[in-house]
Amino acid sequence: MNRSQQLKTIAWWEFKRFFKWKQELISIALLAIIFLVSAGWGVITEVFSEQHQGAIFYQNKAEQSWRFEAPDDVPLRAAGSMEVQQWQQQLPDDLDVLVVISPSLEAELVVREKDDWQDGLVKALEQQLQQQRIKQLTLSDQQRQVINEPPAITTTVQSTDVSAQDEDEGGFSEALPMLVTVAITVGVFTGFGLMMMSITAEKQQRVTEQLLTIISPTQWMDGKILGITLHSIKSMVFLGLFFTGIGLVASMFSGGDSSVSFDRYYGAVLSVVFVLLGLVLINAMLAGFSATIDDPNHSSRSSVMLLPLLPVFLSFSIIDNPDGGLAQVMSILPISSFVMMPVRLLQTDVTWWQQLLSLALLVVFVIWMRNVAGRLFAMGIQFYGKEPSWKDIWNAIKG
Repeated sequence: MNRSQQLKTIAWWEFKRFFKWKQELISIALLAIIFLVSAGWGVITEVFSEQHQGAIFYQNKAEQSWRFEAPDDVPLRAAGSMEVQQWQQQLPDDLDVLVVISPSLEAELVVREKDDWQDGLVKALEQQLQQQRIKQLTLSDQQRQVINEPPAITTTVQSTDVSAQDEDEGGFSEALPMLVTVAITVGVFTGFGLMMMSITAEKQQRVTEQLLTIISPTQWMDGKILGITLHSIKSMVFLGLFFTGIGLVASMFSGGDSSVSFDRYYGAVLSVVFVLLGLVLINAMLAGFSATIDDPNHSSRSSVMLLPLLPVFLSFSIIDNPDGGLAQVMSILPISSFVMMPVRLLQTDVTWWQQLLSLALLVVFVIWMRNVAGRLFAMGIQFYGKEPSWKDIWNAIKG
């Protein structure tokens, strides 16, 4: 078996070690149920919506030609003057609400108790009564037009890079960077938990020492990094499908345009490259440092492993300012570019040299960190019952 086949075997074994088909199928089934329920939620709510019976009384019915249009879930029947006097004291069992309209276009609601369904009725009353009050004013046609129509507001965009398509995608562009950041966070935390559990458990059980007699530490580390990265990608894809389904359902109900321009496709593809490299980088960091921990339950170094997560947390604070100085620096530094560059690519126009420089630095840093992880693993596996000192760790990093 050559080195390439050994690497594939280790990576696939590491992936299958934590991949359970039954659990994944259950998750997919639950996701499908959520999609179906979301897509048919409007029909479901309409079927199971409860109607509340009511009555309405106009105190000056002869002079009022206007009639209130009640919401569909609160049908109102006409009430007589004698009935109203009794119902204002005690509503009958077949009535949930009594609406009394005064000559001054004010309304009184009589209900047994306060409930949420009354909010829609109150809002409809406020809007329609306000319209009737405006109609009663002695206004000219021009004055009525000023009241009924909002003023026109024109937005002039000075940037020549902004197109009408970009404006239509405003909501999409604002939501997507946040969703990408959340997905990266899920992928990083997945790698954090699995890598720590995998390496420290094998060290305690002395399993790795036997495997290292037939393969090199670097091969074993490469396989682990790739296998855990596949799990991180799987978690991110599942989360992405979930949010994509919700977005499609929301777009369907709102009637919005879900089309995306070519620039956004390019940014999305390049963002995937950055994210994949970033996951390999973070998992290499976690793998190398996990090898220096003897027992995660008692080691004081476990909290240090949270440091690679810091750039992910910081990206949330500057996601609204992708063109700021800090965002540009973080999108170039390899320790944070896998998070910040996708955020910038999906929100704004990034110059070609920043994209190229960031990608080159990230690739170089991934290769270097992969080698460091192998050296740390080779050193850490030799320490059983104790942890290597910081000096030992530094010497391994320097090679």
